[in-house]
Amino acid sequence: MENLVVLPAFPLGVIVFPGEEFYLHIFEQRYKQLIKEAEADGTTFCIPFIDKGKTHEFGAIVKVKTVFSEYPTGQMDIAVEGVDIFSFSNLIDPDADKLYSKALIQIIKSPAATKEELLTVRPLLLEYLQLKKGEPVNLGAGRPLSSFDAATLINLPTEKKYLFIALDSESQRISWLRNELKILLQSRKMELQLNENFYLN
Repeated sequence: MENLVVLPAFPLGVIVFPGEEFYLHIFEQRYKQLIKEAEADGTTFCIPFIDKGKTHEFGAIVKVKTVFSEYPTGQMDIAVEGVDIFSFSNLIDPDADKLYSKALIQIIKSPAATKEELLTVRPLLLEYLQLKKGEPVNLGAGRPLSSFDAATLINLPTEKKYLFIALDSESQRISWLRNELKILLQSRKMELQLNENFYLN
């Protein structure tokens, strides 16, 4: 199968989009070993998504971006950056000299969104972010760079992030984002209207 790889596995109940930065506190011995090796070698590892004790089909591939703090106990505060998404096959028992498991996964690659597709999201994204922040927002001329970039900016809850990475293509993710942004805009406008009515009364 194409894009089939074995990577160190750190199962967690989080989703990290490609390009997104995420913060973790590392305290288990097996994951301290994993992070130390990934940092030293510049290698990636995978985060199979777990929820209620169940490992789900999709997850994120990440790399260590920064180690902020190291404690005398060996615990660490780190930032990781999303690299890819994957579909999960199965866990592999640790090697004799490793404490952590690995996972057999398939990296999901889909054609990038076209400029025209991203332009259909940008006005909705800008309007929502400006309403949310209450001030003008400058995204920069080239943003969003991808559907994942746009989704990171609106700060989706974990369950929606999982639904998002399970979509088959960038085109589907762009379509989903347009619908989600329309819902978020309507909700935010109603919230602001209710607040205004409250103050007027």
